[in-house]
Amino acid sequence: MTGIPIVNVNNNCSTGSTALYLGAQAIRGGLADCVLALGFEKMQPGSLGGGADDRESPMKRHILALNEIDEMQFPVAPWMFGAAGREHMKKYGTTAEHFAKIGHKNHKHSVNNPYAQFQDEYSLDDILAAKMISDPLTKLQCSPTSDGSAAVVLASEDFVAKRGLAGQAVEIVGQAMTTDFASTFDGSAANIIGYDMNVKAAQQVYQQSGLGPEDFRSSSCMTASRPTSCCSTRRWGCAGRARRRG
Repeated sequence: MTGIPIVNVNNNCSTGSTALYLGAQAIRGGLADCVLALGFEKMQPGSLGGGADDRESPMKRHILALNEIDEMQFPVAPWMFGAAGREHMKKYGTTAEHFAKIGHKNHKHSVNNPYAQFQDEYSLDDILAAKMISDPLTKLQCSPTSDGSAAVVLASEDFVAKRGLAGQAVEIVGQAMTTDFASTFDGSAANIIGYDMNVKAAQQVYQQSGLGPEDFRSSSCMTASRPTSCCSTRRWGCAGRARRRG
């Protein structure tokens, strides 16, 4: 036991990246030379609940805003992502098959990943024919609850250089975190699930790093459902700007 400061972070799906963000901030601010960001989670089986019964849900305003433009469904999380998918289809002519192809790609990758929760490959027809959860999302396009853990060691450039670790280090050239804007509740299902927040965060990272979407060969995004993948690549400017129908 060394008495070092420990900060507990709880930020829902962004908890891991938030811990990484705070660790990097501590180093940039001169409060630490080396930080360990780590986390683990054991989730309850089944669909995500609405939160504790003795307090207001942090998602209440988002749910109410979405309920004004789309009929409420349960479970709530797939409904929110499904609504964003339906909105995308209506605006840009996206089809259910487009979203299913993202699921097909993800399942195909899992076969070669020993750390994947499931390592099963499904055909496009399998994905489209699976049980419908929230149109256009079938069961094989929705993430199950998952248990897991991860750890990242962050260090200052001076710490890395003094210990000869440069060959093992990966530089963080840009990092940003945003929260809801007024536009989150402007009547767009995509904004309710974070479209505008992602756009702003991407712009900040590009400005910090001096890089742009054309400089990336690959990207990784949180994909609780397939519309989030589709929207994320657009948010970051990696897929060009979608054109409205008509």
